[in-house]
Amino acid sequence: MPIREIIFFAGGDPESAQTWSNVPKCFIDGLRRKGIVVHPVALTNQRWERLYDNFIRKVLKVLTLWYDEPKYYGYTWLHKWIGNRRIKKAVAAFPKADYCFFINYAFYNRFSAIPSLLLSDWTSAINLQRRGKAVARFQKRFSLQEKEAIEHAEHVISIFPLCAEEMRQLYPTASIHYLGGNVINDLSGEELSETDVLEQKKASRRILFVGKPDRYKESAIKLMRAVELLRKTDEYSDLELDIIGIQRNQLPEVPHFVQCHGFLRKDVADECKEYYDCLKNAKVIVNPTPKWAAYSSMIEAMYFYTPVVVSPFDDFVQEFGETIDFGRYNRDFSEDCIAENIKKLMDSDDYLKTCRQAHEAVKDYTWDRYVDKVLKLCEQ
Repeated sequence: MPIREIIFFAGGDPESAQTWSNVPKCFIDGLRRKGIVVHPVALTNQRWERLYDNFIRKVLKVLTLWYDEPKYYGYTWLHKWIGNRRIKKAVAAFPKADYCFFINYAFYNRFSAIPSLLLSDWTSAINLQRRGKAVARFQKRFSLQEKEAIEHAEHVISIFPLCAEEMRQLYPTASIHYLGGNVINDLSGEELSETDVLEQKKASRRILFVGKPDRYKESAIKLMRAVELLRKTDEYSDLELDIIGIQRNQLPEVPHFVQCHGFLRKDVADECKEYYDCLKNAKVIVNPTPKWAAYSSMIEAMYFYTPVVVSPFDDFVQEFGETIDFGRYNRDFSEDCIAENIKKLMDSDDYLKTCRQAHEAVKDYTWDRYVDKVLKLCEQ
């Protein structure tokens, strides 16, 4: 049966570019381009979230009323209760909807016969397992909430192949899918000109890093030192480094050749332009972080013809192979190794070919193609 109407749920405002790396907004835009009626619904009460995370949680932490680290709002019973109320209200308001789409694994429609599709990356249980962290009490409850939603949904999609396989093992009765390839959340609003972008790449002396401080601060520091090593040579004395996602005061002793852009919001015109200017002007994007290296920003930079220096983390290798022709795997986390990999890419006679191969590897990762796959799955 053709899908014509969808109730679309996300943690924050589904139509905001700030919500989960722009995924809900790009997904909704893709659905609407297909002529589908979409009703966006935020599962999170932002006022309660701010109050809880910025005040109540800190008070609980000081008073040590919890055996474990106090939970964030998203893990609480309050969030579950408010989220389910909003689902109940939405399915009553739009009873003719063909599907409920959820951009998380924690909720599903239990209030009507409208089927649920869940899409995300991985469950909290898999995330903790990959990080080697013990499961706290509140995380066990939340994992059971996710298990219930996953096992009751009509379809569940992971955007990563290895995560989909791990989820099939954890939830053998659920309908788990990996649809092949991934999606680039391009909000630049422009048609890329290969000629123009490659001219910028050829002339560029700028290295790019994208990542938040909580997970990638150490890598940003190592990259600063690696670029500093390169700048000691005459050939690379003019190299500069752009860091997106981290502010200058969040890093120690930032050299003069480093520009920290902080977090750039794609729903703010000037910041969006600044973000995409960095991607187009980057000679190489680098994130050598082991285990996980900012996958979304990496493939978005590749779409903008940017070669990569990246750690061979499992999901990236599963998707692109043990060897890559659009960059170099950084198998050693030392500054010397990072610097050497950057140098080899910049020195290569095939540099522009490498840029084209980066784009070629992800050129089909568009939301229009991905939406077609999702709709085909739902209409079976």
